[in-house]
Amino acid sequence: MTMDRAMWLDRIGAQLNRLATEIEALGEVLCADPELMQRNLTTLQAIDAIAQQQNCLARIVTAEAMEQAVAECSFAELKERLLAA
Repeated sequence: MTMDRAMWLDRIGAQLNRLATEIEALGEVLCADPELMQRNLTTLQAIDAIAQQQNCLARIVTAEAMEQAVAECSFAELKERLLAA
């Protein structure tokens, strides 16, 4: 079976969402250790930012109106990178 572009984008979006969920779960496990969390706050925030960006990308690639989805992306740095020519 040959898949069209929309089907591929839906599958890619689903995988991005799955990975974001796994990253968020990893962050939660790491945050459960107060000492580790204190020592690695910046790194844990970076992990959260990666998950947020993956969720935005998933919404964008699965949107019928990708440009609108980019405009609605809540992660400003990602939005700026996507809109840069």
